Amino acid sequence: MKPDRFTAGFVALLAIGIGVAYSGSLGVGFYFDATSGITNNPAIRSLRNVPSFFTDPYAIWSEHTQVDLRPLLLITYAVNYAISGLAPWSWHVFDLMLHFTASVLVFVIVRDHVWWPARERGPSGEARLPAAAAALFFALAPLNSQPVDYVWARSALLCVTLYLGAFLAFLRRRWAVGAVIFVLALLTKAIAVTLPAMLLIQDFVYRDRTRYPTVQRYAADWRRLTLPVLLPALLAAAYVAYRAIVLPAWAAGTRQAAWVTPWIWFMSEWSALLYYVRLFVWPDALSMDHDFPYTTSLASPRAWLALLVLLAWIGLAVRAVRRHPQVTFATAWFFVTLAPESSFAPLAEVVNDHRPYIASSLGLSVLLAWLLERGAARFTAYPRAAFAAGALVLSIAAVPFDRYRTWQWQDALRIWEDTVRESPNNGRAWMNAGQNLMARGDLAAARRYLERARQLTPRSPFVHMSLGLLEAREGHLEEALAAANEAVRLRPDYARAHLLLGNVLAKSGRTEEAAAAYQRAAALDPRDSAPRLALARLTGGADQDERLMSAGLDALRAQHDPERAGALFREVLAHTPTHYGATYQLAAALDAAGRPSEARPVWEKMLAEAAQDEGTVRAVRQRLETRP
Repeated sequence: MKPDRFTAGFVALLAIGIGVAYSGSLGVGFYFDATSGITNNPAIRSLRNVPSFFTDPYAIWSEHTQVDLRPLLLITYAVNYAISGLAPWSWHVFDLMLHFTASVLVFVIVRDHVWWPARERGPSGEARLPAAAAALFFALAPLNSQPVDYVWARSALLCVTLYLGAFLAFLRRRWAVGAVIFVLALLTKAIAVTLPAMLLIQDFVYRDRTRYPTVQRYAADWRRLTLPVLLPALLAAAYVAYRAIVLPAWAAGTRQAAWVTPWIWFMSEWSALLYYVRLFVWPDALSMDHDFPYTTSLASPRAWLALLVLLAWIGLAVRAVRRHPQVTFATAWFFVTLAPESSFAPLAEVVNDHRPYIASSLGLSVLLAWLLERGAARFTAYPRAAFAAGALVLSIAAVPFDRYRTWQWQDALRIWEDTVRESPNNGRAWMNAGQNLMARGDLAAARRYLERARQLTPRSPFVHMSLGLLEAREGHLEEALAAANEAVRLRPDYARAHLLLGNVLAKSGRTEEAAAAYQRAAALDPRDSAPRLALARLTGGADQDERLMSAGLDALRAQHDPERAGALFREVLAHTPTHYGATYQLAAALDAAGRPSEARPVWEKMLAEAAQDEGTVRAVRQRLETRP
């Protein structure tokens, strides 16, 4: 087949595969971290805020318990918000475009620069078939479904696409283009700092062994590496200095429990790395939030056994460098690209599904293609046909897993209930499932989940806050007050805990204490308007409800900001739970924000309250019949 026709056919096949696998993702909403980073984040609601993304580490998170510098990521969020608000379709269209582009880059890089022997490379070479297989494995691996379906994981999609683009540009000696793309990757996510190391490894592994037979001879000619390695290394160093200047000193310490030392994290990641390999090959335990244990002792089999396996893998890869350098390169890519998140810098979770996205691109996908190619060559009479058939079978088999995972992501409760099944000892999963049940009005089920979360994580302030909200909704003010006080005790620096305490105190008629709690919340997080609104509501009464309703209607109809409108209508309902207009407008705002699953229980509540209003009943019933 002519090279152009092969490439065009493969690109078409790749597009069809991704389209079939992820056609259901366009309706996936904003869950978990996306709530604070997107749904409730005022920074992304105006393109005028773009300059601040480069200097304000708080712009990424509405509740300022976490900070980071990802200005390019935030720019893409702001553009998506300008296009479709919180209707998720435009967000997912962009994510699918990124995933498709990254997969094409994998194909081109493997075909032209990674596969061995070198004579098989190029658009018309034999390497195009294993390159296509590697790209399909990467594109359709169920392990990579989280970055595609979960909007908050776009940082992985965008960074890896730019990382691969910069890597290809440097390999093709397009220094200026490579430098610009690399800077964009750094401004998306810090994991991009490993690019200079991978460029050096690629150059060394595939070096001219006649000219550079030894490491000493290779190192002696270091000046030729000035542009391909030293230039990106200087850019990475400048980026690290930029982060050090702008980020507060305490930023790194907020990402993990205080007792998790770099050594504990390092030991824990040995088994985590092997777990990623297992999930890539057999994705039976994909999860929104893994309950993966820490390793605290080198004497534990989880530590030494995992370390032995990793060292054996690395040793075999090093031995294969002459005959099969793609194995050495892919192994190095897996370990080096994961190093920022899987070596000595502790993060919030030991394992996360979107983390190995970069490692699977030119790492695990290339290794799987090589293993399949070697097996076909050794055990079949028609190796190319067998290899192509095997690659297609594996790729097609992955599609139902991707579609199923995307179906789970279409509903917040569904994804959290799946997480509970996969990780029954995960208190966060039980809590989030309980919160979703509470939002849908199933308070009895919500209590079961939240009580289980409290048993598993008794020192979590967020669990106590959720229980406090539940108790308040059920009218158990003494229990709600106890839960709110416990949340404040556990996290006295968290503004939302004080806000909850103020709300419970206000409902209990303890106005002065409520005002003090609101003032404390406002002092802890001056950017959060909720405590100030609550304080105004405490003294404003019915007049404040009318002002909030007016502001909410203006936000919904004139400003086309349904998320802000919904927040204002919730404020009214928090003060006056039976407010007829606020209930109706909240349901409308949730629909406008692209959150029909959350709107439905509000419409159902509206149906019960509007029993005497035939026009409203008819409209609400029509809405419930036509939308999920």
